[in-house]
Amino acid sequence: MQKEHKNNIEKARVGDKDAFGCLVRKHQQYAFNLAFRILCNEDDARDVVQDSFVKIWKNMKLYNPNIKFTTWLYKIVTNTAIDHKRLASRMNLVKIDSLHEKLEQLVTDNPEIQLDNKETAQLIGLISNTLSEKQRLVFVLRDLQGLSSSEVATVLELSATSIKSNLYHARKIIKDKLQSIFSYERRTS
Repeated sequence: MQKEHKNNIEKARVGDKDAFGCLVRKHQQYAFNLAFRILCNEDDARDVVQDSFVKIWKNMKLYNPNIKFTTWLYKIVTNTAIDHKRLASRMNLVKIDSLHEKLEQLVTDNPEIQLDNKETAQLIGLISNTLSEKQRLVFVLRDLQGLSSSEVATVLELSATSIKSNLYHARKIIKDKLQSIFSYERRTS
């Protein structure tokens, strides 16, 4: 499978549309998840994914095979989403009440636990919207998308120290706010 993926990348680099189609099918869900986590809007995320794959197609000849394809893809999707978000902010199109994507619920048969997981995921999404842009991007890429710290550093063009620092602060803010919310709920129950 890995060899087939590398073959598709090489074929796409020389203009093979079918091979590029295979790459799109393989990575479009990951690209959508990332864009959605950054933008919190399905339609905007779809637009960003489409724009990102157009950019990737136009620049396939420039792709460096020494870099993981997914790292290159994430960098393009992230930058396209950031640009889209900045443009939307300038045009006042960002909806204040938009929610961050719900984190995957833990697999359980207990509906009460499922509801708690869903509510916690929504809270984390809302809280992550209050982070600085850099902290939020590092948090989304590292903790929600599962990229390694070195991949996040490559995608965001930041130092390992900066990634570590931003991730620490993002996690701390989210943890502190969640603890505050949960302790308030316990006091009022």
